[in-house]
Amino acid sequence: MVARRPSCQPGATAPQATSAPTNTRVLRSHTAAQVAAPSKVVKSKPKARRRRLDPWAPKRKPNPNPKPRAPARTHFTCRICVEDLPKSQFPTWFPKSQRRRWPQSWDVPFDCIEHLAIRPSRRKGEPVCKTCIGRALSARLDQVGARQVGVGCVEPGCQVPWSWDYVMRYMPAGEPLEKYNMEMFEVWRSDSTIKPITCIAPDCEAIGLPDPTAPGYPQISCNTCGHRSCSLCEVPWHKDLTCAEHAAKHVDEKMTDPEKDTLKLMQTKDGKRCPNCQLVIEKDGGCDSMFCIGCQKYFNWATAASAVPGAKKAEPVVASDPYWHRPPGEPIVCEMDALQRGPNPVAAAA
Repeated sequence: MVARRPSCQPGATAPQATSAPTNTRVLRSHTAAQVAAPSKVVKSKPKARRRRLDPWAPKRKPNPNPKPRAPARTHFTCRICVEDLPKSQFPTWFPKSQRRRWPQSWDVPFDCIEHLAIRPSRRKGEPVCKTCIGRALSARLDQVGARQVGVGCVEPGCQVPWSWDYVMRYMPAGEPLEKYNMEMFEVWRSDSTIKPITCIAPDCEAIGLPDPTAPGYPQISCNTCGHRSCSLCEVPWHKDLTCAEHAAKHVDEKMTDPEKDTLKLMQTKDGKRCPNCQLVIEKDGGCDSMFCIGCQKYFNWATAASAVPGAKKAEPVVASDPYWHRPPGEPIVCEMDALQRGPNPVAAAA
């Protein structure tokens, strides 16, 4: 029996063949075949050696007539006074990588080297000469005073602080420098922890700086007239009285008799006065560090005056150690008394 292919009749449509779904899986046999197949090795061409690094390359003959190099500049133009000045009249330039190594060689502060020194590339403005820097400091002294004279340079918006050494280096000599020194002295007097003291003698106006660590402080002696006074109370020296006892004595002069009787009662309980507000306080134990509830101040109980002035001797205040106690048998001798008395013969013999 022979199979025949069916013929297409007129008006009939031929059957359409359906496409089989494609398989996207990668079989192990496929990967094995790819691994087994030799890969093509791409050979890279050797790079040509640079002529100057090739020892076998023929050397270039020197030019018998070389072009002379332009000489380095010796003068530059200041952007303030527009004058051509030698290089020594400008701040020295230091690269950023070398500025931290030699800070003592800076002519201006670190961040102002970019603003004032000579740039090797000269791409961002011209330098400023040292004379114009001094004139700018003098003008700023007249405008804002000595306290703000060292804030920033001539560059707009610069707030870099200039130390006293830099200001003194560039401030013009004569009247500007003298004015700066006097104004800075007043700034120091107002900001100093240890205030200078003017002699309270009527015929003397000498100014001196007390030494809180000297024996006998706060008793001071004027170096000009020799007048002795108390640097804390600003009165003539109160002999045999501490500052707390002296203040308490003046308070008692304005008290009534009932108030004085109350003080005597507080004295029987070992009451003492706050050195700041003179409030009488009774101590119920603990260390000598006390807190006044009246003025909200701390003080040392051993140095406070008694409720009745003179009833119990208070220890003097020593600035270097607020909780210092007087050694037994070793009274404090004022420095001036010791100088006038001369050396101790026993100590000199030893």
